[in-house]
Amino acid sequence: MKTSQILIKDLKFYGFHGVYPEEQVVGTTFRVDAQITIDPDLKGFETDQLDDTLNYERLVEKLLQIGTTQKYRLIERLADEMARAMLAFPNVHQADITVYKSVNRLTPEPQWIGIRRILESCDAEAASAHA
Repeated sequence: MKTSQILIKDLKFYGFHGVYPEEQVVGTTFRVDAQITIDPDLKGFETDQLDDTLNYERLVEKLLQIGTTQKYRLIERLADEMARAMLAFPNVHQADITVYKSVNRLTPEPQWIGIRRILESCDAEAASAHA
């Protein structure tokens, strides 16, 4: 069995997500790790041509666009939106997204708190059909 993944590690951005009003006004730093499972038979593995694979720069651009232009109260929703956006790309079978949020409200104070969301292409299709 062949499996191929695009890995995006420690993508940082400043966003305005959170339950507390100041989080949506002042904002905070977020980090994202993504494991995007792609079609293992994409031609790019043989041709070495960008047009024959999934360009990871497009994935990064989309994650940043969601993280920096949208506002969500829960990072659960942010992670879900990011995972669904990854599944919208061609040849993506699974999106495993972890969103970490810099926190300073908890005692004892962890540096980051996060949520992991894993969706497969059939999960996103089923959710769209019920919407």
